[in-house]
Amino acid sequence: MKQRLRFVRRVVFVTPFIASSALGIAPSQAATFAYSEGNFNFTNINQTPLGIGTEANANTLAIGKGGMVNTLAEATATFVTGPTPPEASNFSLSKALGENKGYLGQAESEATVIGNFVVDVNTPFSFDFTTNLTLETSIDNPPAENARAAGDISFALIDTTNNTVLDFFDLTGNVETLGDNDFIAFQKSDNVTLSNPVTTSNFGGNKESATASIQGSLQRSFANETNVALVEVKRNRTRVIAPEPSTSLALLSFCSIVGLVGKAKRKAITLVRSLKESNC
Repeated sequence: MKQRLRFVRRVVFVTPFIASSALGIAPSQAATFAYSEGNFNFTNINQTPLGIGTEANANTLAIGKGGMVNTLAEATATFVTGPTPPEASNFSLSKALGENKGYLGQAESEATVIGNFVVDVNTPFSFDFTTNLTLETSIDNPPAENARAAGDISFALIDTTNNTVLDFFDLTGNVETLGDNDFIAFQKSDNVTLSNPVTTSNFGGNKESATASIQGSLQRSFANETNVALVEVKRNRTRVIAPEPSTSLALLSFCSIVGLVGKAKRKAITLVRSLKESNC
């Protein structure tokens, strides 16, 4: 066990990913804009992980027929195990801008960090965390234009022996202009403590926004030696459309979203399994 701990104290995993795309004709005064950014930090993790993993992915889509559209997606993930207490962080950003008419622009990014731990009997497991989410949308010509920004940030502490979620935190937001499905909200399990969480929102009109800034901590003990995985996943999505796309274009947009989310879930599961198997 001690040999493994000495090894991982020197490990730093950093995973970056950037994707962008653009299509352009002559720009005009009419424009749509969507922006989604999230970051997350684990600090003061009081146990050294036996295995760590990071993932970062970004996708963009730009389709224009008479309009200009630019999309950008970025994602990074880092896990540092020493010499200070272990820390992990990730960042993801998605942005889309369209002008004129006849276009679809979409950007999607996701980042994941995972730590695998063995917690001894009656030994506290604890960490602190901070997270921020920013969503913005704007349009010039309703109802022909539409802009959407969405984001979700969550972590879970999982018992890897029986695949049970022990504790969790989730922050989710959606802003759509024009549209009524605007919200920003968070939820948590009992062992997660939050310190003065702040959310703001400006819903209605052609320019909308929502933000959240949250810091907190988790602490718990176990009656038996327990193998746990700490998994944090962040996703940011943006989309601009003018006018509403055809059936085939809408289907392409929908399939790309479903594909990214499914891919992120599969990768997270694979990472947990590989970390568990490597430390058997």
